[in-house]
Amino acid sequence: MAPRVLLAWEGGAGRGHVVTLKVIAEALGAAAICDAALCRMEHAAEIASFCDGVFAGARLWPNRARREAMGNPHTATWGDFLGDLNFWDPQFLITQIGWWLAVIRARQSRMVVADFAPCAQLAALIAGIPSIAVGTGYSVPPSGLERFPVLLPEYAISIYDEGELLDAVNRALRHFGSAPLQHLSDIYSGGGAMPRTIAGLDPYDGMRAAPLLPPLNEKLPRPDGSGEEIFVYFSTRETENEALVDAVLGLGLPMRAFLPGADGEMKTRFASAGVVVEPAPVPVEDIGRRTRLMIHSGQHGSLCLGLGMGFGQIAIPQHLEHLFHARKAAALAPVSIIGPSMKRTDDIAGVIEAAYRDDAVSSHARGVAMRLGDDLFGDIGVITRERLLPLIG
Repeated sequence: MAPRVLLAWEGGAGRGHVVTLKVIAEALGAAAICDAALCRMEHAAEIASFCDGVFAGARLWPNRARREAMGNPHTATWGDFLGDLNFWDPQFLITQIGWWLAVIRARQSRMVVADFAPCAQLAALIAGIPSIAVGTGYSVPPSGLERFPVLLPEYAISIYDEGELLDAVNRALRHFGSAPLQHLSDIYSGGGAMPRTIAGLDPYDGMRAAPLLPPLNEKLPRPDGSGEEIFVYFSTRETENEALVDAVLGLGLPMRAFLPGADGEMKTRFASAGVVVEPAPVPVEDIGRRTRLMIHSGQHGSLCLGLGMGFGQIAIPQHLEHLFHARKAAALAPVSIIGPSMKRTDDIAGVIEAAYRDDAVSSHARGVAMRLGDDLFGDIGVITRERLLPLIG
């Protein structure tokens, strides 16, 4: 019988986590039997056909009490992010790790593949099986760091002492009879990491021992630049910004939208304005063929798609990870960032329309796609099998 692999997603939101694990399961194919434990089940159907079992998993919940007591500064480091997820509390960690350990034993898993699932990785360490962290460079830090670096220079106030967090983690490990970690980042040392990103978007560029994996599949057809549509992807709370919605709907330009974060009334409003509202995720091939400009929140996957396909892009970041990636992408290619200070509908519309109509933007974007193509595209199935199969025999 093929070995079992546990696909774990423990925190955060968004379809991208499930898509990443689906790629792993699809790549492993008959060489492994995959189970998926997901902290959110909205997109579970997308991975179900590649797994023996898909079920709700233990979830990390943010606790902002200490941050709010300190004046609510923005998150400075990945260590701060773990602190907000209760990594200062050894009893919480014991409970969380214990759940994953029980699943590993019940399913007889031989390996854990973790997309934002640090407690699942600690459980794998205790169980004596390899764990592989997958995701973007932002969410897959390297092990061996003495301290996590500041992510955005203007948000440098750290409210958690990494020594405190490391002590809590080690107390939890001792509870299960496991050896302590030397650094907090060693949570991610269980067998390797497979961050799918490029150096220009990686907050840990120059700090990694393992190579980056390409974020896009080499099988994707490259567009010829003839697309005329704007593709809008609003997956969270973007449509709560009335000025943004009014700006987008008032453009009168050919537009297609996938709006998983919007309610039925908002989707009807888009459709009434002449926008083609897609009921399900749009195949990347279709996006490439039809699109001239993308509008999104600065999600890593969307930015990489725009970079690889040679589209101009508009990013409206909804949180710090979006902002980090959008800034990095803007240093590489024509990506315009609309921040919270831009509140007037006419100003927002002006930025979008200028990017759409400017042939120099499209030309620049296509040039970047050609230059970065080798870094952005690869056969992720082959790479995944080469990296994972030796670990499970």
